This record gives sequence, C-alpha cells and structure tokens, in this order.
Amino acid sequence: MKAAQMGVTEVAINRAFYTVDVLRKDVLYVLPTFNNASDFAKARFNTALMHSDYLKGLFTSTNTIGLKQAGTTNLYIRGSRGDSNLKSIPVSTLILDEVNEMDQKQIWLALERLSGHEEKAIWAISTPTVPKYGVHKLYEQGTQEHFMFKCPHCSRWTELVWPDCLEIYGETVSDRRCMESYLKCKECGSKLEHRDKASWLNVENCKWEPTEPSANDHRSFYINQLYSFTVSPGELVQAHFRGLGDEAAMVEFNNSKLGQPYIPAGGLVTDTELENSRAGYSKNDPRPQVGGERCITLGIDQGKWNYIVVMEYILDTFGHDVNAAAFGKLLWEGKIPGDNFEELDRLMREWQVLACVIDADPQINDARRFARRFPGYVTLCRYRRGVTGKEMQMSEEEGGAPIATVDRTNWLDAALGRFHSGRIWTPADTSMEFQDHIKNVVRTYERDELNNPRAVYLNTGADHFTHALTYAEIGLPLAAGIVTNRDIGTFL
Repeated sequence: MKAAQMGVTEVAINRAFYTVDVLRKDVLYVLPTFNNASDFAKARFNTALMHSDYLKGLFTSTNTIGLKQAGTTNLYIRGSRGDSNLKSIPVSTLILDEVNEMDQKQIWLALERLSGHEEKAIWAISTPTVPKYGVHKLYEQGTQEHFMFKCPHCSRWTELVWPDCLEIYGETVSDRRCMESYLKCKECGSKLEHRDKASWLNVENCKWEPTEPSANDHRSFYINQLYSFTVSPGELVQAHFRGLGDEAAMVEFNNSKLGQPYIPAGGLVTDTELENSRAGYSKNDPRPQVGGERCITLGIDQGKWNYIVVMEYILDTFGHDVNAAAFGKLLWEGKIPGDNFEELDRLMREWQVLACVIDADPQINDARRFARRFPGYVTLCRYRRGVTGKEMQMSEEEGGAPIATVDRTNWLDAALGRFHSGRIWTPADTSMEFQDHIKNVVRTYERDELNNPRAVYLNTGADHFTHALTYAEIGLPLAAGIVTNRDIGTFL
C-alpha cells in the first residue's frame, strides 16, 4: 500500500525481469484495463528493452504488446477486465499493479493462474482508496510493515508520518510560505533536510518494521510521499491546503500523497444514521389493501439469491424531482433463491406494487418472463456511464420487456442520501444483513479519462440489498408515470 509515484512500479518491473531471466519462470503482469496494459508495455517495458542491450538480447523471441518471450520463458502483460485476458495463463509469479483500479472479481481469476505451482509469488501494488477495499484489505491481512530509518540527529529509529514530521508554514494553498515547510524527526524535533534524503535514507540506515509480526499469511508494506525524493515538503503542504473545503482534493491528498484509505464526509451510511431511521413498526405488519392508493415500489438485485426491497413513498403530489420530494418507508426486505422467480409474482400481488425494477443480469431470460407477466409494472435495469443525473434511458428489450439504463452513482446518491438526510424509516426488525449491505458501499472520488474527479461508489463487502434499495428508488418516477399517465421525464 503506497502513495503515488514512489517508484514501486519500477521495482515490480525489475522483479519481473529478474524472474524471467534468472529464475526462468513465467510472469503475469496485470494492469486494470487492456489500454493500461498496452500503454504500459510500450512506455515501460519496451523502453527498458530499448535502453538495455542485455534485455534486448534476452527477449529475442516473440515481442508483442501482451507477450514477451525469453526462450521458453514468458512475460505476459494483461488487463484485468474480461475473463479471456486471464484464462489459460499458468504462471508462478503474479504482479497486480494498481489493484484498486481493477475489477476486484477478476483478481481471484488471476490468482487461480498460480494454482499449478508449488512455489509461487504474488505482488499486489496500489494506491489505496477506501478502508477494507482492495490493497488496504490485503495490507490489513499481512504484517503491515512501515519504512523506518535512524534519525541522523538523535540516532533513534523512527518513521515519517503526517503531520507529526512536518513543520508547516503558510495558511492557504497560494501562500508562498508553504515552500518554507520542512521535515523533522518526530522523536527529537530536529530538521531533516529534504535535499539530503539520499544520505539519511541510505540502505544501511533503513529497515522495514512489522506492526503485526504475528501475521503469517503474507508480508504487507506501507510507504507515503514524505519519503519521496521528488516531492518537496512544501508541495505536500500545498496539497493539504488544497483539500481543505474540497472533498475531491482531500481524497487525492490522503490516497495519493499519504498513501492512506480515506472516506469523504457523507461517504458512508453510519450505524447512527441506521439507528435514527429505525421506527416503531415491523416487516410483518398488515399488507396493503387491494386497490389502495399507496405508492409502493419493489427493487430486486438478482443472482444466486434474489435480494428484495419493498418501499413505500409518501408525498403530497407527483411533481418534478419526485425522489427529492418523497419520504421513504422501508416496508420489507428479504431474499429468496435466485431460481424462484415465481415467488416474485406473489410479492407483487401481496404488496400491491405499482412499479418494480429488477437487475437485468445475470438471469435475463427469467427477468424478461417476469416482466411480461406484469406488463407495464416491471422494468429491467442496467447501470451505465454516460447517463447524466437521474436521467433514465428507456428502451424495449429484445425479449419484449422494458429496460431502463441509469447512472449508478446518481441513483445510489438518491437511495443512500435518505439515511444522511433522515428521509427514510426502517422497521424495528430490519435484518443485520440489510444493514451490513448498506454500510458496505462507500462514496469516494476517482479520476476520469480527462483526469477530472468524479464520484464513484466502491463496495467493501456484499452490497446486494443496497442495489435492491436503489432499484426501488428508481421505481418511484416509474410509479408516478403509471399513476398520472405522464412521461417519466416529468418526475426526474
């Protein structure tokens, strides 16, 4: 677990070359996407070969973007997206570069490539994002080693940590005094010259110190940008000030500069918010009367189990931005086996559902048949980037079922935002599984293709009920359209 631009990728590349050249073992080097892998192969591996006659002579056979051959030994470079990229590549050494940007499910597929080898090595490298996710999860399961050095002034073993090891000058990001900030030993307070790092961070003067020495699963390491030879203390202080009042910049500071996981304000539904939503009613209360006028929606996240949420929305009238105007009441949550779609029919009638939204995958044919049994009342749904705000792109599935394409982040904001704002009630007997799923989704920021920050949700554990709740939320404007016979765009 590391800060950005700490030279760890260079170490991994050298390790890959060493494994192929000296140990004569195959290596699989995995990056988040195919484009990442392609660019990486050209910019890093091919450049190394270009500047080294030895490496150029080593890789004399096939030398494509995704495969470098040294005799009978192979170096594979792959993206993590898509099963076909990682299948049928048996190797003894696996390097996962930028784990947190990868499809987390594909990581286990990559690990399976080592199953045929008694001696195996795995390197997982990444800047962290949120706690308990990706590289931070792996880090916590290991020895959690910190980079220590002997202070040149007091000779005590210590480490560089924020903010204890910085004497901070300046008050804003534009304050020129920021560049006067300097590193100091947290043991004795003496100044540590940034320009002399090569001296007091020499290899004889440093060591990795485990904070969890009893962990025997694997070794794990942490290092931050205070150790960087290229990022000055003043630049770190400026990055800190840039984050004050700007959550996206604060995420960047904690993740990329400090190398630490971070949850922005309001990025997680808390135990307190869940407790505050608890009201004095039960999931077993009487069901709604047939022919009533209650606005009830049903959300289903399907898979091995169908996770189901029944919501009632209370509002004076159906108008613009109906989701913001309505108060939500969770009537029931539960799950049934994924192959029992007929049970969904009973729930539709039992709860007098006005609009049901179901995840289109993985059992799309079952979902289509379910929708056809309730024409006009059941809509399939898929998340897609490129859909703005709470917009819904409606189309007809080839199986004759309507499908809504929506933006994942904005609709998760709408559903989970109810807990932050206190606009939802939940039953006194709400299951712990439902509560855990709600807490397992964390809102943070990542960089898009143009390097601009965008909000995303990451799951730190099972999150099926969270998506079922979101599908029920998506059902509200659909229900409004059914009741008023108006276009759903009127209510978004």
